[in-house]
Amino acid sequence: MFWCHATIYRSIAKGTWGSTMRRTTPMNKIIRITPLHTATPLKRTAAVISQQEKLTTTRSNLNVIDFFDPALASQPPYYTFNHGAAGFAKSDKKPTTTPQEDAIYSSVQIGDDAYFKRHDALGVADGVGGWRKHTGANPALYARKLMHYAQLELDRIDNNKRPSHVQQDQLDPVMVLENAYHLTSLDAQNENFVGSTTACIVMLCQDELRVANLGDCGVSIIRRDDYVFRSEEQQHSFNFPYQLGTASFDYPSDAQQFSIKIEEGDIIILATDGLFDNLFDDEILEEVQNCIKEYEQSEDGQKENEEKKSDSSSTTTTMSTTTTSSTTVPQLISDALAIRARIVSEDPGNPSSPFQCRAMHEGMYYQGGKADDISVLVAIVNRDDRPREYSPPPLP
Repeated sequence: MFWCHATIYRSIAKGTWGSTMRRTTPMNKIIRITPLHTATPLKRTAAVISQQEKLTTTRSNLNVIDFFDPALASQPPYYTFNHGAAGFAKSDKKPTTTPQEDAIYSSVQIGDDAYFKRHDALGVADGVGGWRKHTGANPALYARKLMHYAQLELDRIDNNKRPSHVQQDQLDPVMVLENAYHLTSLDAQNENFVGSTTACIVMLCQDELRVANLGDCGVSIIRRDDYVFRSEEQQHSFNFPYQLGTASFDYPSDAQQFSIKIEEGDIIILATDGLFDNLFDDEILEEVQNCIKEYEQSEDGQKENEEKKSDSSSTTTTMSTTTTSSTTVPQLISDALAIRARIVSEDPGNPSSPFQCRAMHEGMYYQGGKADDISVLVAIVNRDDRPREYSPPPLP
């Protein structure tokens, strides 16, 4: 058979294809080879046809998976804040709040500072004290109103009372700051007072922390005993920060905007410049580490460690203790940072401070910390595995 095919190939090369070829066999028989182009097609047996049809049917029944379908993408986890807050007004400053104001505003005021805190957002503002030399000025009220309206804006988004529904992935701290600034400006005109303030708002959006910072407030994120994020000041010049309010050309759209991926256990520190002007970053980190060690050595901390090592059957007790630690540690850290910053701010003989370093860099002589209002918010990021509660449809 092999010889026949070889002969056919040679015949094609010589151009004699189609003629009759003969080969003398030992029995002197002549073998006639039919040209290939006239050969009868092979007939498939029923078994072969049945096998091919079965294979085709099996392939047609296979499920097709679109791995780029957004519905197959894993949803990012949800997180919440367990937070604490502390602060001190400047020692020579008179109280600027009244019980009536405390009943009206949802924000908290400390001197010229103000802040709000929620399970998914934090905000802080620092009223510019230079306005106190002007008649009718009230920078503390300006800062408090700004934070009050920012918190109300977040409540409206939660309750879907805005004119249009805001999706979770569209939450924007700059938008919140813009709406709060608009309402605060209207109040300042109607109530006939002037003032201005710096501001910083952070918001949780699933596994992201979204930040809008305008001026010299600041936010830091600590993960596993080290910094993973630290905002920078916005200054027009030394000790002249960006600010919102009377006679200012700055707007919420000028704020720095950040989006940071977060993890469970991250420690977020949000504060006015009263903290960051008096404590270096390594001093802040030192206080955080000391507070965590202090809690771990306490009775509650030891009990929590023992329950973590115990059998998983005590799920309820472990969850309760974990919640207690998450709410206790942020308050310990905020208290410790506020106290240490206050000590430095009131000590003119303190060997060094961040504000002193910046002043000397500008060619000014300055010694010690900076006397100022101090507001510190600390939050620990906890994972929230509860099902999401869907908001009602948008209002007409």
